[in-house]
Amino acid sequence: MSMPDRPVLEISPGWMNAAGFLGFAPPAEASWLPAAPVAFVTNPISYSQRAPATERGCSAYPGGFILHTGWPNPGFSKVTELYESRWAHASLPVWVHLLADRLHEVDRMVRTLEEIDGVAAIEISLPPAADSDLKLQLVEAALGELPLVLCVPLDQVAASWVGQAVQAGISAICLSAPRGVIPDSGGGFIRGRMMGPGIFPLALQTVSCLRGYEIPLIAGCGVYAQKDLESLLAAGAAAVQLDAVLWRGWESL
Repeated sequence: MSMPDRPVLEISPGWMNAAGFLGFAPPAEASWLPAAPVAFVTNPISYSQRAPATERGCSAYPGGFILHTGWPNPGFSKVTELYESRWAHASLPVWVHLLADRLHEVDRMVRTLEEIDGVAAIEISLPPAADSDLKLQLVEAALGELPLVLCVPLDQVAASWVGQAVQAGISAICLSAPRGVIPDSGGGFIRGRMMGPGIFPLALQTVSCLRGYEIPLIAGCGVYAQKDLESLLAAGAAAVQLDAVLWRGWESL
């Protein structure tokens, strides 16, 4: 099967932040960050305003922690109003991360971003509970003039819809945190995204599994040491996203 024409994602080997870890625009003062990132990824943005999760929190388990936030944000129109000028004047490429929930909303956000200076790519994450058909429809709604980076949780990389998304014309795949569940002290369960160094071996294995798609792969998840970053690049990743390690500072690498 022939591959469709797709916008080329310009990216250099190195690191960038994962969505949700450095805000909606590149920080004005970034001397505390690791040596120059190759791109900046915005916090996740939904079409309408989204409040924090009612049961948000961070719960540790051996090897990492479960993070649940609900992706709070003021909504697409407000974010673009507040930050599009900073995107246009940023010194590095800006990737706008969209929460792709509804087809018409995704289409509206993408078409608007195509007209905003400084936006180098669009990164999307899909609803965890969506079926394969809806996921593919959301991907197709997000395709356009800008390179499209599809975030795929580590536990879903083998799903058939991922290969179909590549065939549809996405420009890159980004490995994102898988979801997990741990018991709480009251006999219930805590659900959220899995973070921490304990998932790094799975991330490194996944990079090898996805080489066959012949589009850039942005790796990540579990990177807490300089050697982890270097290992992912050596395994074939085009770049590496850092997540919670940015809260601790580069010294922890």
